[in-house]
Amino acid sequence: MNKHVTLLITFALVLQGCISTVDLNGANESTSEDYPRLELPERTRTSAVLENFDDCDRLLMTLQQNLMDEMITTLDQQSYNHWVEPWFRFIDDVAFAEADVGATTTPQADTPSGDEFSGTNNQETGVDEADFLKTDGTHTYMLNGNLLLVMSIPEFGQIELISTLEIEGSPLSMMLEGDTIVVASSVYATDLDQDHPLRELLVTEVSYESYGEIYTYEYFRTGLVKYSVIDIQDKLNPLIEHDIYFEGYFNTARLVDSTVRSVTHYNSNIEGLNYYPDLPDEYWELDDKNQKMEIWNRSLLETLSSNRDRILSLTLEDFVPMRYVMTDQGSVVTLPYSEEECAEYSASSDSVARGFLTIATMDLTNHNLIMEVDHIGSSWANVYSSQNALVFAEPANDWWWFWGNDDYEDATNIHVFDISDPGSTSYLASGRVLEPSKISSLSLSMMGRLESHQPQMHGGDGG
Repeated sequence: MNKHVTLLITFALVLQGCISTVDLNGANESTSEDYPRLELPERTRTSAVLENFDDCDRLLMTLQQNLMDEMITTLDQQSYNHWVEPWFRFIDDVAFAEADVGATTTPQADTPSGDEFSGTNNQETGVDEADFLKTDGTHTYMLNGNLLLVMSIPEFGQIELISTLEIEGSPLSMMLEGDTIVVASSVYATDLDQDHPLRELLVTEVSYESYGEIYTYEYFRTGLVKYSVIDIQDKLNPLIEHDIYFEGYFNTARLVDSTVRSVTHYNSNIEGLNYYPDLPDEYWELDDKNQKMEIWNRSLLETLSSNRDRILSLTLEDFVPMRYVMTDQGSVVTLPYSEEECAEYSASSDSVARGFLTIATMDLTNHNLIMEVDHIGSSWANVYSSQNALVFAEPANDWWWFWGNDDYEDATNIHVFDISDPGSTSYLASGRVLEPSKISSLSLSMMGRLESHQPQMHGGDGG
C-alpha cells in the first residue's frame, strides 16, 4: 500500500463535509455552538510506554498525521475565536524549567584539606552537571561571553589567568572530566556569516507575490546546539578536538564516566502552512453574517486543501533533527538522520508530538568520538540524572490536544533510561502520573528500582 494512502483518505474525509453549517438568521448573539466547526481528530489516552519505529515510512506518516491533526485543530480554534469570541485571545506561557532534585549536605567537622575541592554545581556524586564555572582543584575554568578562560590557582586565595579560547556562538555551559572540557553553545542561523558552510543548510530564500509585486525573505530552519570537545592537557594552549552541531535547542547535559549525555529539543519549523483562512478583501466589507460565513467556509476549505498538499510533500528531513560535524578543513559533514531504519526514534503510543527530545550519548574515551542517538517524540521535558539513571518528565499531550477535549486533564509521562554502562543509554521504563502531586513519588520510585538494579515498572498510569 502506498505510504500516503492513509493520509489521502483522511484528508478526503476532512475536505468532504467536515465543516458544520450554522443558521445565523435571527441570532442576536453567538454561542459556543454557533461557528463553523471542523471535525476534530479522535484523541484518547493509552500508554506512556515508548515504542520504537521499525521503518522510516511509518515514522514519516505518523509525523505527517500529527501535523495534520494539529493544523485542523488550530484552524478550528481560529474559527471559534473569529465567530464566537472575536476579541478573545488566550496565550498560556508555560516555562518548562529544568527542575533537578537537589542533594542535601551534612556539616563537616574538619576543615577540608588542600586537595579537596567543590565541583561547583554538581548535585549528584559522580555526575558532572553543565555549568558556566568549573574547577579541578588546581585550575578554574570559566565561560565569559564567547571565551573560555583558564585560570591557575598557584596558592590558596590567588588566581591567575593563563589562557583563553574563543568559542563559536553563545556558550551556555560546560562539563569537565580529567583533561577534557565539553562546552555547549547556542548557534543561531541568523548570526552565521554569509560564507559559513552551515548557512546554506539552514537558510533558504523564499519568494512570493502580493498585489503584483514579488517579495523575498529568508526562512531559517532552526537554531543549533554546538558541543565543542576541548583538550586542556596543556593549560596554556587548550585545543578544540571536535565540533558537533545538533539542530534544536539546549535542554541539559551530564557527564558520567567519560560519557556525555546531551539532551536537546527540536520542533520542526514547517514553511508554507497557513493557520488562518486567506480571506478576500471583500469579506471585511460585508455586514451579512451568512454571506461572511459562506466565504469563510470556502476559504477554510481552500486553506485545508493547500495545507494538505504541503504536508504530503514533506520528507523526514523536514521533520527530524539533523546533526552536523565540522571537519579539520572547515567543511561540514551532514550525518544521516538514521542508521537503523529509524529504530532510533520512539514515542508513547498516544503521543501526538511532532517535536523530538534527542539524547546524544558521546564516548569521550574514543578518539573518534563514538556517538549514539535516541530521538523521543516529545514537546519538552525536565531531566534528572544520577550515576545510573536518566529520567525525563514530560507533558503527556501537546497544548492543542485539549481543544474540544474537555474529558481529560493534564498528565505527565515519566521515562527512565539506564546509563550505568559507559557509552550507552538504554530505555528502561515509563509511567504516567494523572495527579501532579504524585510526580515526585513516582520518579523517586522508578529511580530507586533502577539504583537497586530491580527494574520492575514498565508503563501504567498513576492515579
